[in-house]
Amino acid sequence: MSDRRTEILDGALHVLAERGMRGLTHRAVDAAAGIPPGSTSYYFRSRSALVAGCVERLLELDFAVEGRVVSTVEREGRGLVEALVDAAIALVTTQRYRTVARYELNLAALRDPQLKEALLRAGDTVRAFAADVLRGHGATDADRSAEEITATLDGLMFTALVRGPCEPAALAAVFGPALERALRAQPGVAVPRDVAQDTEES
Repeated sequence: MSDRRTEILDGALHVLAERGMRGLTHRAVDAAAGIPPGSTSYYFRSRSALVAGCVERLLELDFAVEGRVVSTVEREGRGLVEALVDAAIALVTTQRYRTVARYELNLAALRDPQLKEALLRAGDTVRAFAADVLRGHGATDADRSAEEITATLDGLMFTALVRGPCEPAALAAVFGPALERALRAQPGVAVPRDVAQDTEES
């Protein structure tokens, strides 16, 4: 993805998060990205093309940011729960705009079959990655475990965005134990001592 296209799509995600789907216009993205008027329409001729680009950019960021964090668990000597907690906290704090933009797209997909298909494909890609990670931690039914863990993460993050808490330490105190329980419930997954237990003891 070219630098200008990336710049535009990052701006579009911020517009989605701040103004919702109705606020996603080529002009609004130009302003959010700080680029010359007409730039967004040059790269994305239609609004549907811009929306499709947002889905692709979200998936790219998922792997570049959270995927990297989870993938380095063993190499950095961190627990899987700790890595998931860190990723989830980021997605409702410093990366909040991405999570809100994703929810905006998912709501719009209820009435847009083309968008729904694109989001399902992206979700399948994320779940396949999650299954591979869980398989590496001993999961005997990795596909099912991936569905359950990603659903748990979605629920925790949505609740945090709507009801709180907002502070990273408070989020860790909620996310850690919940994710530890969810992982321990997965057949074959070994969950060593990590941030979830440390949080409960502190």
